[in-house]
Amino acid sequence: MISFDDLRDKKVLVAGVGDLLRSDDGFGPRVIRKLRGMNLPENVTVEDYGTSGLDLLFDLENFDEVIFVDAADFEGDVGEVRVIEVEPRKIDEREAIKSINFSLHEVDLEKIIDLANSLNVLPKKVTIIGCKPKDLSLGLKLSEEVEEAIDRAIEIILEKIKGIKG
Repeated sequence: MISFDDLRDKKVLVAGVGDLLRSDDGFGPRVIRKLRGMNLPENVTVEDYGTSGLDLLFDLENFDEVIFVDAADFEGDVGEVRVIEVEPRKIDEREAIKSINFSLHEVDLEKIIDLANSLNVLPKKVTIIGCKPKDLSLGLKLSEEVEEAIDRAIEIILEKIKGIKG
C-alpha cells in the first residue's frame, strides 16, 4: 500500500493526452479513467485532456508538477512503459506562433511543453509516462500489449506521486 503522507502543498497534475478514436493513442485517457477511481491526495488532480492541447496549456500554470500520460513512439517493445524526464526548451516568438497553429484536435506534447515553457506557465517538474503503441489506426480498442501496460503505468505514477515532497 502506498502512503501519501509526505505529500503536502505541492499541486500535482496527472494529465492524460491522446485520441480515443485512434486505438493505442487512447492510452493516456484510459490510464486517467482508472486513476480517477483511486484514492489520491487532495492536491493531486487527475485530468483527461484527450486531444485538447489549448485547455492543457491554460491549466498548467496552476501546478507545481505535471505528469503527462501518453502513447510515445520510442525504440523498444510494444507495450513498454517508460518514464521520460523532460528538459523543456525556450522557443522564440516566431516559433511560438507556429506552435499555436497546430490543430486544435491534436496534441503535440513536445510543442505544448515548449510553448508553456516559453509562456512561463510550465511547472518546474515535468515527466512523461509513455507507452510504446502498436496500432494508431482508427479504432476504439487498445491492442492487448498496450491494455496490459495500463496497470504498469499506474504503478509508476503512484510511485512518482509518493516521491513528491511538499
